[in-house]
Amino acid sequence: MVKTTIILDDNIYKELIDESIERYGTSKKHSLLINEKLRNCNKNKNIEKDKLKLTYRLGRKLTNAEIDKVKDEYRGKTGWKP
Repeated sequence: MVKTTIILDDNIYKELIDESIERYGTSKKHSLLINEKLRNCNKNKNIEKDKLKLTYRLGRKLTNAEIDKVKDEYRGKTGWKP
């Protein structure tokens, strides 16, 4: 564990303290709360990156055969390789 000093805006600090009191019943657990928020932020960022890589909206549903055909057509054009 590392100790560091972070300068927060007054309104952000108040929100963190209020949430800490609401969740844990004390303002002394704000470090725990900040660590949780940072961990969740990183998890969400990674999840969003994965979704962006895997999600394509075409406006219609495709069968597996149609998906394979489209992959074959675009494989050479995009440089994508399975």
